[in-house]
Amino acid sequence: MVGTKLIPGRYSPRFAAGFGWYARRLIAKSFHAARLARGSDRALREIGTHDGPVIIALSHASWWDPLIAVLLGRTFMPDRAGCAPMDATQLRKFGFFRRLGLFGIDPDAPESLEAMRGYVEARFRENPRTTLWLTPQGRFADPRAEIVVRPGAAAIAAATPACRVLAVAVEYAFWLDKKPEVFVRCVPVGAAGSTTAWQRAILAAMRENAAALAGLVIARDPAAFEVLLESGPGINPVYDAWQRAKGASSAIDSARVTSGAQTPGSGA
Repeated sequence: MVGTKLIPGRYSPRFAAGFGWYARRLIAKSFHAARLARGSDRALREIGTHDGPVIIALSHASWWDPLIAVLLGRTFMPDRAGCAPMDATQLRKFGFFRRLGLFGIDPDAPESLEAMRGYVEARFRENPRTTLWLTPQGRFADPRAEIVVRPGAAAIAAATPACRVLAVAVEYAFWLDKKPEVFVRCVPVGAAGSTTAWQRAILAAMRENAAALAGLVIARDPAAFEVLLESGPGINPVYDAWQRAKGASSAIDSARVTSGAQTPGSGA
């Protein structure tokens, strides 16, 4: 059942590829680096090859979260269709987002959950290789605050036995560069069953994942991450010279994630 207030998406693979290229450039311009916790690239690739529906439960700390989702989607699962809810009022203003698969709902309306579930189930039937991107917290939340989630992801997972769920934690922090960095960690959510069981599983996975990522960010160990995207080597010419004068290095190096998705046509 799709309520009259729901604005349907109109996913366009070509538009999604072009927007992925734009998102990658914007992130590279605004951040020193985007880092994936070790093992996260494998989790993303494995879930990206799933022949059925996928739900990504993304933490929600910043305005940047949707663009990070685009970067991850275009890098690791560019051949999957995208689908994600957006506040209907905002989607009416920025209608081009519908071509990314975004659909509009009133997040505070009681009937929105049923409308969203009906709409997403229809998308899953039309194209089983659809990825639903959700921020189950429902609103911006400090990444170190205890996570509380709404039931939408659990309800859809319970109604879709073939789906798989991935918890994705995102943080933004400063290390050594004048620009901030993006830190991402991904873990699969174990198969549950009922809506209640899925709710517990998703909540536990998101909390544990967020805590693990926080520990890695606080530790500032670049070896715990792989570089997904980097704006350029070095920190700052003056700071670099100062560090060299002390006999220290300002560079933070770690292995780079390799991906063929570098152009709009291949996944940005």
